[in-house]
Amino acid sequence: MLKKIPFRRIRWPGWVVLIIIVFSFVYGMAQLVDAIRFDPESEGTSPQVIDFKTETVNTNTYTMTIKTPVMEDSHINKPLNGWIEKEKEDFLKRVKENKKVLGEGYRGHLIIQADSRKSTQNTYSIIFHSYQLVNDVRGKEHVKTFTLDMSEKKFVKLPDIMTTNDEMLQTIRTRLQARPNAKLQEALKDPASWNWTLNGKALTLYFNDIEEAGPTRVEIPIHAILPYLDDKIADDLGVAVASTGLGEKYVALTFDDGPDPHVTPRILNVLKEHDVQATFFMLGSQAENYPAVAKSVAEAGHEIGNHTDHHKDLTKIGREQMVQEVMVSRQKIISATKEVPVILRPPYGAINSDVETIANDNGTSLVLWSVDSLDWENKNAAAINRVVQKEIAPGAIILLHDVHSTTADALPTLLTTLEKEGYRFLTVSQLQSKLAAETASPFYGNMKKG
Repeated sequence: MLKKIPFRRIRWPGWVVLIIIVFSFVYGMAQLVDAIRFDPESEGTSPQVIDFKTETVNTNTYTMTIKTPVMEDSHINKPLNGWIEKEKEDFLKRVKENKKVLGEGYRGHLIIQADSRKSTQNTYSIIFHSYQLVNDVRGKEHVKTFTLDMSEKKFVKLPDIMTTNDEMLQTIRTRLQARPNAKLQEALKDPASWNWTLNGKALTLYFNDIEEAGPTRVEIPIHAILPYLDDKIADDLGVAVASTGLGEKYVALTFDDGPDPHVTPRILNVLKEHDVQATFFMLGSQAENYPAVAKSVAEAGHEIGNHTDHHKDLTKIGREQMVQEVMVSRQKIISATKEVPVILRPPYGAINSDVETIANDNGTSLVLWSVDSLDWENKNAAAINRVVQKEIAPGAIILLHDVHSTTADALPTLLTTLEKEGYRFLTVSQLQSKLAAETASPFYGNMKKG
């Protein structure tokens, strides 16, 4: 006869504690997965054309949750699966090394998230985000990307689609001067090894083991790398290529003296409605006073330029004060926008040899204008439109100011009129590339003939 084993009932306080423990574990794991999940808004996730499957393993000493792309071509699958297997081997090796502290409620975790992004019609990037936690406080986290040409069924390296010479590398280094990290500068030396994604707005780079907080993500605006990008890729991305022909009508809109908390947001809204990219030459003092507005300009994808700190005529002050006006402004703009301004517009267009030397020494190009809207003088929307339409020419750089409400009033009509006349709008750097004028400094743009 079987002996009946008595069941010890858990009193209600014990049940509460048990429920809290179970909930805490489930919630903690959900937060862990969510912490490394890609944010579709910030990363620009494209509609997926690549299917994924998820593998889960649950043991007494570790768990693994791995998202894997499902590809029919074994040639493509091999490097993808090879990287995943290497991550698993590294993780299981660490689990084995720490087996004395694992088990009895404490386990190691490996989570690999994956996502796909569309670059061009036939090119997709697969981005893996790996997170390992084995007897660590913070865990081990890094990113791996693969870019795939679906039409040719082959993987693409960055040097396959753009020139990666010393000039291009220096362009990127200049853009990263806001992040003076020796490890990052060292990692920049080998473009073929970079983890990257590309779309019509930016080249995004991912560097591992640079910062303790996790992978370092850097965005290089598309206009900064346009001169080095393969023409076909640039065309597929829908961005301007580096050549121009007769009859093409491109101009650059530029806005000085901002950011302004009232006028700049109005101008940004109009530019967004017309899908226009412009260049904003900011005063460092204004960027410091209104950092959120300055940041919104950069986040909208517009080009950022330096217009000095307090709008002083650089040719009428000493060299030391001149350097301070430029460099202090530069740092304030970097702090507000997280963008390094690589173009400089001196107040009043005043230039001498000292101004040119300071610009050259700091890797910046001098940019002036060929069409002055006189919005600073007229402060009348109709008058602003008349002046611009009278002086406009293909290749022109138009001077405006995002501190006058009348400029914001004039802008909708101005853009609509120029669009009807066949004009398209570029940033200053894009226009320089179009006119094959990358090295011209100062750069004025084209003036109307006759």
